[in-house]
Amino acid sequence: MVKVEVETIELKIPCDPKYIAVARLVAAGVGARSGLTVDDIDDLKVAVSEACTNVIDHAFPDPEKTEQSTAISLRFTPREKGLEVEIEDYGAGFDPDQLPELELSEPPVNGGLGLYLISQLTDEVDIQSAPDSGTKVIMIKRVAE
Repeated sequence: MVKVEVETIELKIPCDPKYIAVARLVAAGVGARSGLTVDDIDDLKVAVSEACTNVIDHAFPDPEKTEQSTAISLRFTPREKGLEVEIEDYGAGFDPDQLPELELSEPPVNGGLGLYLISQLTDEVDIQSAPDSGTKVIMIKRVAE
């Protein structure tokens, strides 16, 4: 078995839609270096876009927050058989137990499409959050075998 050195790429972008393209480019570059296929990289770029969009739309209801507190932190960590992506904000947070149960056979009708897409386009998703504590979304995309 080949040992893979862990090299985490960290990126911090402003909480602004015009910077999502930067997050997508980094996801594509690190995904390619991690051995993901072109299709898997496309899926990952959409998942990263959706997670960042959720931060922009929901994490900071108070527009008076400072620029530092409204940043989106992204961490890309290549793994032996894939890529782990963490997207973290320091916003309002929420209780993940209050999320409606995702029915994976059909998309939600009243919002929540971003989380649905993330769950469909990645192999694992973990959402860590609490009210007033920000949110971290951890996604894993595995290399196709």
